Amino acid sequence: MKYGDPENRAEAEAHGRPFTSEENVAAGHELAAQVCRELHRAGIPAYVMRPEATTQPGAGVEVDDSQDGYIGGLYIRWSAPGLAEAGIKAVTERQDPVAPEWKHHAEVVLLMQTALIGILRLAGFSAVPAEDVDDIAKGDVYIHAGTPTSS
Repeated sequence: MKYGDPENRAEAEAHGRPFTSEENVAAGHELAAQVCRELHRAGIPAYVMRPEATTQPGAGVEVDDSQDGYIGGLYIRWSAPGLAEAGIKAVTERQDPVAPEWKHHAEVVLLMQTALIGILRLAGFSAVPAEDVDDIAKGDVYIHAGTPTSS
């Protein structure tokens, strides 16, 4: 979260940048909780990402408060730490950017992106590939702010 802590809020305020209100942050976290509940109902481990928490397996849900004054939505990132670690190790040790271990990890992330989008759309959320919103978020899912249309 961009302005979640008091130090970042104070810095933003000092530079005249708008920040998300506490009410909007609370609404974003409620939306994140709804998404996590829906993923849990489908048997998928999900958690709201916090700066102090370590990455855990499953769907990490992050509130997007980068929209200058309002919650833009949520980013959901699939995490498979064992696969990621094996992929990074293979790439760095062998200096091979197309190591099979890395490719395996990347393909699992993309498969899970498709699955998460499908599950969340069925639940009424407006879910899209995150790269449709942010070109550097390939493999993530983006949920537009708002409540689901059905459940």
